[in-house]
Amino acid sequence: MTNTAGLIRRIILATLVCFTSTAATLAQNNEKPVAVISLASVDELMADIGYLTRAGGSPEYGALVTIMAGQFIQGIDTTQPAGAYITMDGEPSAIVFVAVSDFAAITTKIEESVGELEDIGGGVKKLSLQRAIYLKETDGWVFATDKAANLNNLPKDPTELLGGLDKEYDVAIRLNVQNIPEEIRKTAVSEIKQGFERSIANETDDETRRVQEQFGGRAIESIDEFASEADQLTIGWAIDSEAAKTYLDLSVTALEGTKLASQIGQYSNTTSDYSDFLREDAAATFHFTTPLAKEDVEQMLAMVKVMREEALKEIDKDDDLPNDEARAEAKDIVGALIDVLQSTVEEGKLSGGGSLLLAPGEINFIAGGFIADGQAIKKNLQRLAELAKQAEDAPGVEVKFDVDQHAGVSFHTLKAPVPEDEEEARKILGEEIVVTVGTGAKSIYVGFGDRSAELLKQVIDKSADAAAEETLPMELNIALAPIMAFAASVQDDPIIAGLAEALKNGNGKDRISITGTPIERGVTYRLEVEEDVLQLIGQAAKLQNARDRDPF
Repeated sequence: MTNTAGLIRRIILATLVCFTSTAATLAQNNEKPVAVISLASVDELMADIGYLTRAGGSPEYGALVTIMAGQFIQGIDTTQPAGAYITMDGEPSAIVFVAVSDFAAITTKIEESVGELEDIGGGVKKLSLQRAIYLKETDGWVFATDKAANLNNLPKDPTELLGGLDKEYDVAIRLNVQNIPEEIRKTAVSEIKQGFERSIANETDDETRRVQEQFGGRAIESIDEFASEADQLTIGWAIDSEAAKTYLDLSVTALEGTKLASQIGQYSNTTSDYSDFLREDAAATFHFTTPLAKEDVEQMLAMVKVMREEALKEIDKDDDLPNDEARAEAKDIVGALIDVLQSTVEEGKLSGGGSLLLAPGEINFIAGGFIADGQAIKKNLQRLAELAKQAEDAPGVEVKFDVDQHAGVSFHTLKAPVPEDEEEARKILGEEIVVTVGTGAKSIYVGFGDRSAELLKQVIDKSADAAAEETLPMELNIALAPIMAFAASVQDDPIIAGLAEALKNGNGKDRISITGTPIERGVTYRLEVEEDVLQLIGQAAKLQNARDRDPF
């Protein structure tokens, strides 16, 4: 199973390949178009634009759009979606379709504002511009294209080509990857590979070039495999006024029976020992759980190897180490810690999470995850603490091991004073920073803040209770209300204070989130923004404009 970050990277790069291929030529398979573009009905779009501008605090812009659109939608059936599909008959061509209630009104408007329409027979009208445009009305739909031949054998209901996109999104595009000819996909991959090779050739740093060569080749292979096994790529944007949010989706599905389908299929039914990092009271949270495919293990091990080499080089340059004996000890400790990281990758799974909790004048951060050998981490942290005593003096720093035990996890602490001359840091962190590290048999936890140990214990207990429950393979959440409240408590700025107050009195819809959700033979990644965030953006702009206009 590919890891989440790796799959996202492959999707993005493969999308580039698909768009590049589509621009060059398109599939000759007429069962499906190479791509379809979907627009919701005018009524839905106007309603959603109105909601969006109201949520942003500028309803007048929504009214303006409605007024301006009126002159362009005469004769259009505003209850039906519109769209386009791209086909190939010797060369790429797009056919746009729009539902009409009065085709004569549309042709009159075109002739008044653009140019004369020529009737060339068969119900087809030609508009002679820099490139000819052909139009035909049939069964309540107008089709427009740059080739008259495209207007033969038109679909009776073109919305069927949209595959329901018009019901899910305001705007969407879907690529049918396998309708792009194999030779064209290979050409696109080859062009990306050549660009990569040129980049390496221009790299002057030997170490950077070596790393690029090591990882770039595998990336190209992944793109090629992905383009060969992906079925559809869909990007869609929607506004959901009832749920008070807007979102952007990126979805990929794989061909049935392929390696990619098998890999993505393992996203389903995932569970985690770290799910309670997704705390409702946190300002920010993240969580991930995913097995690793063999290829991803190999690539990550190569990265660990590079990390090891770089770390050992840095130790050689460290002037704080007093002698060669200390330097050798440092290398041994770092090597042992990286050994644990390597063993973790070899286990073939990644799982963990984190939470940032904010309150006026208070900050706590906690994180944790799976590790192959937590006891080895503890042992080498103890060695590192002893070695640190030989380095440059750090007055006031206190390190303690095994200060507490909870559910098989040993807790260790580091306390250090925040320098008096670091006023901004003291506003945020206080006079002393407290770092907590927890080590279990197969887990590691870390946190900073006065409540970090208490919060980690809560996560350990609640995650254990929910260990059998399904979780999303990837989730990131940011809540703006606690972030702005904290910012207002440490910074004297009337704009920040005003925004914090607005969010405090809002609807509790202040989140930005990114999720990965399994679908049939695929996965959907979603960026979601809630209503209070839109209101915050609008209010911030107004407050800034007011400040700019005020000379005092």
